[in-house]
Amino acid sequence: MKTGRAVKVVSGAVAVLCAVVTLSACGSGSGSGGSAESGGLTPVTFAMASPSWNAGYAVMAVVEAEGFYEQEGLKVTTNLFPSATQAAQQVAGGGADLGLMTVEPVAIGHDKDLDLAYFSSYWAKWIYSLQVPDGSAVRSIADLKGKKIGVSAVASSGATFARTAMELNGLGQNGATLVPIGAGAQQINAIKSGQVDALALWDIQYQIVRNAGVTLTPLPVKETADAWGGGFATSRKNLEAKKDVLERFGRAVAKAFVFAKANPEAAIRDLWKLYPETRGSEPEEKALADGVKVLEVRLDGQGFDDKTLGRIDEAAFTRSLDFMASAGLIKKFPAKEIYTDAMFKAFNEFSYDEVVKQAESAG
Repeated sequence: MKTGRAVKVVSGAVAVLCAVVTLSACGSGSGSGGSAESGGLTPVTFAMASPSWNAGYAVMAVVEAEGFYEQEGLKVTTNLFPSATQAAQQVAGGGADLGLMTVEPVAIGHDKDLDLAYFSSYWAKWIYSLQVPDGSAVRSIADLKGKKIGVSAVASSGATFARTAMELNGLGQNGATLVPIGAGAQQINAIKSGQVDALALWDIQYQIVRNAGVTLTPLPVKETADAWGGGFATSRKNLEAKKDVLERFGRAVAKAFVFAKANPEAAIRDLWKLYPETRGSEPEEKALADGVKVLEVRLDGQGFDDKTLGRIDEAAFTRSLDFMASAGLIKKFPAKEIYTDAMFKAFNEFSYDEVVKQAESAG
């Protein structure tokens, strides 16, 4: 298999990540030990890889709206960034204490002295996939030859995934044309009108398309079956210097997951309360039902039953690295070099029952 072309797919991202290591802090974090106080709360700067808020991030709205950060003694400032690469850049450069990002930037930056590591899971499963409208003659990646694949943007992670999947399956990364179709209504119109033959998006985006009445069928990509998607990352020095802060942050998020699982409608309303633009223009009943469906995609497989919220599965993480290595995006290395699972037990040290009661009383 030729991998040179696949490496070019992420050359721009690698260049950005290489530049990161020379950056000085481009924002105000909470200090090397996380001990600076603001009104009795430890300030934390959080970089989230998303261009906007949506129901897929309702858990991160719940953690703020329900006071879980404050319960853990934290004052968290959340800043959004359009891509995982940019979120990683902020953390590596000192502009944020930690960030939420998919697995690619940290893995790609491993050999470039990015020096980041994951400490908690958020996307328990690989989130990108290729899907086609129900009834399509396309049954496999090979059938995409000469077709048009809709992506949010040609430089998106979904586009990188599509190129890599085609490369690994013998089609070549240019075997199909990638068509930028934006988000939301643009995506839905593109697939309904036949502008594209397939989609290369991520899990919650597919649910949004389904909410609009479009039935989709996934195309098998065996290389990412049972792979890990990504989570919360920080600098390696912070793993020790800010261990207590990271554990408190992870516990606050775990509480929000339990709340959202117990009362997903209340979680969506928390999102609407903090970010009214996410409400949309649909009638309330439909907007709420659609939001819950998107949120439930994120809640799937998180580890509620055995209280392992935030745990990173080594086998799943290794599967993700194998996918990237097989495409020539990274050199193979042990997963443990860019993650730790030493904190997830601390994340779950709270009363699930009390949080469930809070959720049930939320209306």
